[in-house]
Amino acid sequence: MSDMLKLQRPLHYLHGEQREAVDGSVGLTVQEAPLCQHLALRGQAESATLRSAVRAVAGVALPIVPLTCQAHGGSRVFWQAPNEWMLVSDVQDSKSIADELRLALAGEHAAVVDVSGGQTLLKLAGPALATVLQKSCSYDFHPANFPVGKCVQTNLAKAGALVARLEEDAITLLVRRSFTDYIGQWLLDAADEFGVRISG
Repeated sequence: MSDMLKLQRPLHYLHGEQREAVDGSVGLTVQEAPLCQHLALRGQAESATLRSAVRAVAGVALPIVPLTCQAHGGSRVFWQAPNEWMLVSDVQDSKSIADELRLALAGEHAAVVDVSGGQTLLKLAGPALATVLQKSCSYDFHPANFPVGKCVQTNLAKAGALVARLEEDAITLLVRRSFTDYIGQWLLDAADEFGVRISG
């Protein structure tokens, strides 16, 4: 029976959806990341063991400055609280990553929990990005206030989301699976006048 199961991304049914502006352009692209491994980390930010474990296992630095994120290779780490982070990795075997981290953190006051099935990553880009964000949230996402390396947990279109700028011209959304349909439909509507495309 398990051989018949097929894992699907939360927004898979909207992949390929496109609405063009009057001039035929597409002002916003929404790309859902492939299935990733999401690990909730808890620990003491001042712990050298925690920082070195994350770097050794995931190949990325642990962000200890509030509202920041780090990315390297296929790994991203988002600061969520003084003692809490979300590690997202493209590596498919989450069990090995989680086990390696737990082994490296043996004896530490820390926790590693696999929450992969509960959320997804969306990448938003395009010339209408800034306007659509203004429609969706009261937070100031202007690059002067929200530079590369910053993340914030906020309400986006009345749904909770972690918003990060990992690169200059795009925004990454970390969204709970239960909110993904709502966010996808909201973005289709909010960007309709500019043209929007959703892909996976």
